[in-house]
Amino acid sequence: MHRNDVPDGTALTVRTPDLRFGDGVAADLPDVLDELGVERPIVVSDEGIDAAGILDTVVGSLDRDVETWYAATEPSTADFGGLTTDGDGFVAVGGGSCIDTAKLAAALSAHGGSARAYLGVGRVPGPVAPLVAVPTTSGTGSQATQTAVISHDGVKRGASDEYLRPDVALVDPTLTFSLPRGQTARSGFDAFVHALESLLARDYRQVPERPITYQGANPASRPLSERALSLVHGGLEGVVENGEDRAARRAMSLGSHLAGVAFSIAGLGIVHALASTLGGMTDRSHGECLAASIRVGLAYNRPAKEAEYAAVADSLGARNGDGGDDDGDDHDDPAAGADDLLAECDRLREAIGLPGSFAAVGCDRSDTDQVVENTLIQERRLATNPRKVSEADLREAVLAGFE
Repeated sequence: MHRNDVPDGTALTVRTPDLRFGDGVAADLPDVLDELGVERPIVVSDEGIDAAGILDTVVGSLDRDVETWYAATEPSTADFGGLTTDGDGFVAVGGGSCIDTAKLAAALSAHGGSARAYLGVGRVPGPVAPLVAVPTTSGTGSQATQTAVISHDGVKRGASDEYLRPDVALVDPTLTFSLPRGQTARSGFDAFVHALESLLARDYRQVPERPITYQGANPASRPLSERALSLVHGGLEGVVENGEDRAARRAMSLGSHLAGVAFSIAGLGIVHALASTLGGMTDRSHGECLAASIRVGLAYNRPAKEAEYAAVADSLGARNGDGGDDDGDDHDDPAAGADDLLAECDRLREAIGLPGSFAAVGCDRSDTDQVVENTLIQERRLATNPRKVSEADLREAVLAGFE
C-alpha cells in the first residue's frame, strides 16, 4: 500500500512491551513475576471475569500472596481516591478498563497525588511499579500502549506517558474463547478502528515531536497496521457469528495486539476522539460509540486521504465490482474507492449489530455544542488526525452525523 514508504532520515521511536503470545501463555505469569521481582502482586480485574473463572485460571496457581481489586466498567478519576497498598507490582486481567485502571494505580502507588493530575501527556514523573497485562478481550490493545483512558467530568480523557506502558503482555487467545457475542463485537470493532485509524494517521513527517510516541503513520507502524487490519477484518464478522471458531479467535487476539502496538507508535484520529466524547456523554460502550462515529470521522478526513481510502478498500477486497463483470474503470477512481471503504465499514458494522449514528447511542442535535467542545480538547488524538480539525468544520461534520 505504501511501496515507497522508506525511511528518509527522520527519527522514529518504537517501544513495545515484551510479548508472549499463544494458547496457554497465561500460565507463564509466575515466571514473569519472578523475572520482574514481584512478590506481592496487586491483581486488577472485574467481577465478571472472576465469576467466569478466568481470573482463577490466570492467578490461581500463583505461589505468593495476591490482593485483588475490581475495576469499574468505565473507570473515572473518582475511582482512585484513598488508594493504599503494600503491593510491589500489578497484574491486570481483563479488558481495557482493567488494564487502564492498573496503569494509573501503578503510577499512583509509585508517585502519589490524584488520578486527575496524570491526565494529559508526559505527566508521570518517573518509573512506576512493574505491570503485567493479561487481556481477556480482543479489542483495546491496552496491553501494548502507553495510555490509560479514564473519564473526568463526563469526558473520556487519556493519561499518556511512556512510563505507563506495561512491562510484559501475556496475550493468550484461550482467555477469549468464551467471550460473549456482544462483547466480541464491541471490542473487535475497537481493534478494527485502531488498525484503520493508525494506518490512515497523519504522516510522521508532519507531526511535531512530543513526549509520547504518537508520531504519525510511519515506516515502522504501517506494516503493523496493515497486518492488524487484515487479521481483524478477516476474523471479526465470523467470530461474532460463531464464537467457537478458534482460528478466528486467535486471529483477533493477535490482530488486536498488533493494532495496539501500531497506534501506540502512530496515534489515532477523529473517530476515536468523537467516540470518547460520545462515551463520556452517554455511558455507552466504546465499541458502540466508535461504530456511531466511524462514518462521520472518515467523511471528515476524506479530503485529505481519498487515495489512501481507495487503497485500503483494495486491500480488504471491498472494491465495488470485485469479481463482477464491469470494465474495472472504477479501480482507477479514488473517489469510487473511498466510497467503497465507507460502504465496507458500514457493512461490517451492520453485520455485527452495532449502532450507526449519534442518535442511536442517545445524542441529538441539541448536543452538538457539547460534542464539538469535548472533541476539540482531545489534543492527544487530534494531533495525528490526517486533516486539521477546526471548530467550524467539526461542527458541520457533527451536524451531518445527526441526519
